[in-house]
Amino acid sequence: MTFELRYKDKIKAFGGASRLIGYREKKYILLETPTDPELSKLLTDTSGMQAVVRGLTSSRYGEIFAFKSHILSVLHRPEKMIAIALPPQVSIHRMRSDARYAVSRIVHLIIDGRKALAKLSDFSLSGCAIRVSSSQFIDEGETLKFVINALFDHPVEFEGTVMNVTSNGEGVQLGIKFSDASKSKSRDTLAKLILAFELSADNSTSAVSTVS
Repeated sequence: MTFELRYKDKIKAFGGASRLIGYREKKYILLETPTDPELSKLLTDTSGMQAVVRGLTSSRYGEIFAFKSHILSVLHRPEKMIAIALPPQVSIHRMRSDARYAVSRIVHLIIDGRKALAKLSDFSLSGCAIRVSSSQFIDEGETLKFVINALFDHPVEFEGTVMNVTSNGEGVQLGIKFSDASKSKSRDTLAKLILAFELSADNSTSAVSTVS
């Protein structure tokens, strides 16, 4: 999430990344104090200053939240934290129209005639996320296809547009929006993928229990 501090005239005094440490419902949230010498000076007197907090939730809809408030206190123990009052209302905007579900499946990727193995990491009725190696050069706006095997009696092919490309560990993650033709296959595929993922997780848990 991001933390921003503004003067009374709404001019930005500081802006930087932070993380949530804790919260008390309807009262306040505790954010990690970003490391910055100038911010330390600003936090000595926050009277009249406005705090702006923005973040992205890890929910299946990828919700963005934002609110403006004021600093209640600056804490130094057990770690450096900022307590920010929670306002009565917090703006929330869904990035996705359909919920995405975590899955884990190797797929065959086809783009511009190139074929490669990739990993399907989440899936919804309208799109998905695919992880590829950093050696694959794929830009936003490109059209690709991928094939899922051993899910039904026959391979299932999907086509979509690359909406975003982000670094993910040692590879790259692609956000894919399905074409209209592919959306008709997504419901049955999603149900099968969730079932296969849950069965795999159950088997892993059982194996660990047996070893223990």
